[in-house]
Amino acid sequence: MDVEWGGTYRSALYKGSYWMSYLGGASEGYEAGMLGVGMAYTDNVTQAKEWQRLKEPVLLPIDPEARAFENDKIFKSLVIRDSKQHTGHPFVMYYNAKAKEGGYESIGMAVSDDMVNWKRYGQEPVITRRKGICGDAQIAKINDLYVMFYFGAFWKPGAFERFACSYDLIHWTDWEGKDLIAPSEEYDEQYAHKPWVIKWQGTVYHFYNAVGKQGRVIALATSRDLRKK
Repeated sequence: MDVEWGGTYRSALYKGSYWMSYLGGASEGYEAGMLGVGMAYTDNVTQAKEWQRLKEPVLLPIDPEARAFENDKIFKSLVIRDSKQHTGHPFVMYYNAKAKEGGYESIGMAVSDDMVNWKRYGQEPVITRRKGICGDAQIAKINDLYVMFYFGAFWKPGAFERFACSYDLIHWTDWEGKDLIAPSEEYDEQYAHKPWVIKWQGTVYHFYNAVGKQGRVIALATSRDLRKK
């Protein structure tokens, strides 16, 4: 997708297809068994039809090159196209990964030249606290600065929205100030997490998954008060 802040947010074609990374596993139950990342593609995103899947996963925790922070499970992923090729590759993937030792979740990084063959980048996660969860990265490009929105959980109470910044998609500086969003309402009093943030017609819309007295819902925070008086 177009990651320019305040841009079109449109999906783009590569080799005549739209591409999607997804989380997959072979076991029944919530986050059960081995989980990894697959890739699929289609020629039309507006039709309700089955996508074509690559036959094999592109990232698994049992891969020989898997690092210690991702050797248990690999969860949600995000792929962006980097026209400047900061990593030397046009496609960059950020993904949630869980370590066997410690059970913490971090954000890892992989790269590709063709959306089919992926390889890990670097030896360490790009975002981690070595406890709890850091996950669900979303990238926005604001002028020359890349902003990674993500959520944190359990390295302090609850779940909450955070961000980090980079000029090259590789080295990230974590925000040390207060949370972008933290539990504050009855509907997000347990968790406020899993961000998707856009700027549209001068207003920032921050959608997130909220858990509270209404169960699990999608909530919205905005940069200005849009509630009817």
